[in-house]
Amino acid sequence: MEIFLSTIHLEYMKMRRRFGKSLEDRANELAAESSAYKWDTNIASILRREIVLTAEQLEQIKFLTKDQMRRLLRQECDINTAIKSYQLSIPWYTSSHFPEEQELRKRLFDIEKERRKLTTQYHDKRRTLEDRLLSLINKHEQLDI
Repeated sequence: MEIFLSTIHLEYMKMRRRFGKSLEDRANELAAESSAYKWDTNIASILRREIVLTAEQLEQIKFLTKDQMRRLLRQECDINTAIKSYQLSIPWYTSSHFPEEQELRKRLFDIEKERRKLTTQYHDKRRTLEDRLLSLINKHEQLDI
């Protein structure tokens, strides 16, 4: 039962990613159609500028999140290297537990907690911006009829 539910969840996430990608592609098309940086006061130009801004915000969030995840991965690798070096430096006939390892493992746990928090925040922000982008694109297309 659990495998079935996780398969459904994965399919839903794939569909959501595809829709989000097509939404971003449409926003980029609208931005490329005309000069979004031209400060016309008509409603279509205003909507195009908002679409461009929202698409740029999506890109910034992606970039910042990837950068933060890389930083966390680097810290995790450094900690794992430190744990391994401690383990290799201890003679085989002594106790294999040392207090530094417990502290390093706690730091690994904190990094994983931070990664989960960042992932949740990223998806929440992305969902909000995608909803806004969809709304703006729909309004723009209603004007172009």
